[in-house]
Amino acid sequence: RMAAGRGVIMSRAEPPRARTAARGGGACRGTAARLLAVAVATLGGLMVSDGHAHPPSDSLMPVIDGRTIMVGGKAFYVRGVCYSPVPINESMLFGPYGDYFTDEYAFLWRRDLPLIRAMGANAIRIYGWDDASSHQLFLDYVQSQELRVLITYPLGSASNTPVRGDMNRQLVVDRFAKQVHKYGEHPAILAWSFGNEINMMEHGFLQEFDREFVCGWNVADEKHGGCYNPASPPNETNPCMDSSYCVYDKLFRWINKAAAAAHEGSAVPVLSTFADTDLVLDKIGRAGWVAPSVDLWAVQLYRGSSFGPWFAQAANASNTPGNHKPFLVTEYGVDAYHDVCGHDEKIGVCFNQLGDTSGSGEDEGTQATFNRNLTIELAWHSSSQPHCDRHSDEYRDLRALTGDDEYLDSMCVSAGGFVYGWVDEYWKGSYVAAECRPNFWDPAFTLATCEYKAHVTCPNWNASLHDLCGQPLFSSPDHYQNEEWFGLTTPTKCADSMDSLRLRKAYWALREEWTGGDSTDQIVMPSCARVTKCPNDCSARGRCETDQNMCGPATSRPNSGAPCCVCAPGWAGVECEELDARTTLSLVCGFGLLALIACVFLSSALRNGFGPRKYATQYANGMGMEQGLLQDHKLLVGSQVSPYGSGAALTTRQ
Repeated sequence: RMAAGRGVIMSRAEPPRARTAARGGGACRGTAARLLAVAVATLGGLMVSDGHAHPPSDSLMPVIDGRTIMVGGKAFYVRGVCYSPVPINESMLFGPYGDYFTDEYAFLWRRDLPLIRAMGANAIRIYGWDDASSHQLFLDYVQSQELRVLITYPLGSASNTPVRGDMNRQLVVDRFAKQVHKYGEHPAILAWSFGNEINMMEHGFLQEFDREFVCGWNVADEKHGGCYNPASPPNETNPCMDSSYCVYDKLFRWINKAAAAAHEGSAVPVLSTFADTDLVLDKIGRAGWVAPSVDLWAVQLYRGSSFGPWFAQAANASNTPGNHKPFLVTEYGVDAYHDVCGHDEKIGVCFNQLGDTSGSGEDEGTQATFNRNLTIELAWHSSSQPHCDRHSDEYRDLRALTGDDEYLDSMCVSAGGFVYGWVDEYWKGSYVAAECRPNFWDPAFTLATCEYKAHVTCPNWNASLHDLCGQPLFSSPDHYQNEEWFGLTTPTKCADSMDSLRLRKAYWALREEWTGGDSTDQIVMPSCARVTKCPNDCSARGRCETDQNMCGPATSRPNSGAPCCVCAPGWAGVECEELDARTTLSLVCGFGLLALIACVFLSSALRNGFGPRKYATQYANGMGMEQGLLQDHKLLVGSQVSPYGSGAALTTRQ
């Protein structure tokens, strides 16, 4: 997998089989019935909100109390959505490299976050951004939508983030701490994650620690004689026991150092997300004690229709005083495509394509059912339930019924989770686990170079196509993961970087679960007409432009950024409702010039005697106008000085 997104490089090891929760099948015992009644009563308050997430406050920073995230003295159960809004025809592998959280892309999160809030979520998870860019406006908007964000600090792989040697590791720690300190205790931040799935063999970090510290760890999969991804925890006679401890001890100490450095300038919780591979709970149980500065454990879980015994195993792995922390499920869910390639074991290479007659196709119903059931199961094991407080009456009642603290601990281990993901990402077919290299469109294509269950068109670097690339996964409903189909929404291209969204059934199912159907938020469908609409249609004095390069970055001002109005000459403003500066200046100068000309003319007229005439008194004495004008003329001529003599009067020529 990759650090950005839900990971595209997946382990080739066989995934854990789905464990379906037992249902029905016999008379309920009295104790079980009473346990169910108490759990149902307490679960209602956890799953159903009042239609809005609890608003963060400047003074309400998340703190960890036992296995619970506390905000403002109250338990904060994470109802989260993984958020990577890569538009159609763009890719995490090219600029802006997944950083759609800068001011230039405000139109994306202004489109999405109100919808995420309306479904009852209270948090999002992002997969990284450019350290050098500013994301203050994004964080402010997250806060305004009454959400919190888990920010992943991407590490990629050991090839682009060297960790061999103390100096290299310290450089990474310093960069991470600097980024955490940059945004401090912004009230929108839920926590920071140091990397994503850094225990994946494909990322190379474990191998680097093994080589530097000579742990003797065999990187090969257990079924090939190695130590990675064992079927069961190694015992003391197994050489993998000590070598795996050595590797994870060094990994956890490095993560702990990063968390401690971050805490020097910020009280925001720090965690690191792990893939559900290599029996990671066994590693946490044996070596997790070396990371006291890490505030939560976090794991991505893709186990099909149920999480199975994972919660009990997680509680057991962290039942020591120095390791007693909440678990956050940072990814879970299934994709929305039914792929016949996964079901048929006789199919080694997949030729089916989108829109054919193979029986494959979009399957919203199965995605909605699986995601809703997993969300319910996650909440059943939440540490935010009243019976998880050992001072509560509910706890005492359950303790009296069960007499088993371990059982209660396993029911109170989770701080919540993030369903994967918000929108289908067309770029993800460019790098998946099951590939044909070269693919079908290359003249050199041959089945011999295709991996098991690879779609022949994959890898597909065309991010404008919704392809079926992925990998087999037994725990998926159709035994296949189609990487481009995980969204709670699916996009349609409207303009460059601007897509409309169709809300899938899974969106409505989670909204029903998280709000009880009582959400007061109005759902505004993000159609093309809406996402490309300019404010007030530019007042009919300009054209609507969707190019963020022309519109410029957004600001805190409403309607700023793309889409924007490109105003006709002479007009300006967000809606082209104002005269632009040049026009205003021209008008001011023009009126000023006219006023100046009028003043000059009036001054000249007054100076030359065209003011109020003292000779016109004849009009008032009843003299006619013609006689009055003649008399005035005679008086005026008679008053002029003759150039022929100082006292001579000018004669009038007829």
